[in-house]
Amino acid sequence: MGYRLSSVRHGSLGSSPPASDISGRPPTTSFVVAAVRDESGLKARSGRLVASIGSTLELSMKRATQVSARAGRSRFRKTVAALAAGAALSVASVGVAPATAATVTETAGHRPVPVVYDSDLDFDDASTLAFLCQAHKQGRIELRAVTVVNNGIGTAGRSLTHARTILRKCGLPRVPVADGSPTGVHQAPPEARETFERVLTGALDDADQPDQPSALTAAQLIARSVLSSRDPVTVLATGPVSNVAAALREHRGVAQRIASLYMMGGAFDVPGNLFGSTTGGFDNTQEVNLWIDPNSADFVFKTMPAGRVRIVPLDATNHVMITQAYVDRLGASARTVEARLVHTILTQPDLPPLIELDIMFWWDALAATSLVLGPRDDLVQYQPRRVSVVLDGASSGRTIDSPDGTPQLAGYTADGARFEDTFTTTLNGGRHQLGQR
Repeated sequence: MGYRLSSVRHGSLGSSPPASDISGRPPTTSFVVAAVRDESGLKARSGRLVASIGSTLELSMKRATQVSARAGRSRFRKTVAALAAGAALSVASVGVAPATAATVTETAGHRPVPVVYDSDLDFDDASTLAFLCQAHKQGRIELRAVTVVNNGIGTAGRSLTHARTILRKCGLPRVPVADGSPTGVHQAPPEARETFERVLTGALDDADQPDQPSALTAAQLIARSVLSSRDPVTVLATGPVSNVAAALREHRGVAQRIASLYMMGGAFDVPGNLFGSTTGGFDNTQEVNLWIDPNSADFVFKTMPAGRVRIVPLDATNHVMITQAYVDRLGASARTVEARLVHTILTQPDLPPLIELDIMFWWDALAATSLVLGPRDDLVQYQPRRVSVVLDGASSGRTIDSPDGTPQLAGYTADGARFEDTFTTTLNGGRHQLGQR
């Protein structure tokens, strides 16, 4: 997930220069959130939210100077060749059955796209998983596996439990799950983990569910799900890409069997979104997912074949802000388990004050919706870029154009109104015109 919360010391929860801290529970914490919108229609705004009941936890932070200078962008002119799905690709099955295949209904003229979803499972990822469950039921995708990366904003152990709860509530308990990658290069803010753990435990009502480790590592499950599929698989990654990198590194042939990798991460021509108590010393030119594990992100860009990675960076997600008006519309129209679940998540006590400050975005859900609609759909508009990741120093985790970078596709804008319509309609069991694949 990407953030624009900005602490008075660093970063932001979503897209903008200032930073913020998610230090606590609405009735038990004091924190200050500052939000500044970017130039593309996002209006500058800041707010102070202070609430306290019982014990208090106060995190005071200083705003970091934003670095807005951008290095010159090198663009390559050739159009990336379209991927021929399934061309001369075959591999023996290694024993991972298609997830709840009986529930997948093939639409006339359309075979469900096999999908593996990897995330750090906080509120936005949880909402995205509900969306994917509904898309699976409609036969638009085949959700083969769900994996959780433990070095992101979600809480290790609990995130895997939450994934199982969501799948069970959505009627897909047989979808395989696994977790992995407990550490990253940079540590995620612990106060963010506490906040979103409260949100998900409250929304999912699974506090009494014991955390059970997975039989496979996330990297193993990703590899087996990809290699056992009759068709090349699309991977969606909406957290640090440590699990994906491990699968590519440890299992030969996985990269060639991935038709597309959709990644929520990065920031090219907009400021970064670092936030919280662990981000001191960085310049906020980077998006939080790639900042947590820049080495894995750079490895993935270099290892995946050219043109197969579709990056959904802050440049695109800045156009899909979560608003209270949208939350209200979703609540009024919700008629499926998935739609009601997303509404329940968005109305947990921690979230409405943050939504009111215009600092929450549909980071991960935009990437998932782009995937479901298909690569020829223009909900997110992509352009080719030679992508590299800065590994060290104050800009560690920053995505840049580099002559030595791998040609991949990066989103630069998105249609916010169309996203809301498509996301809501799909959650409620309706169907938009499928993008041509």
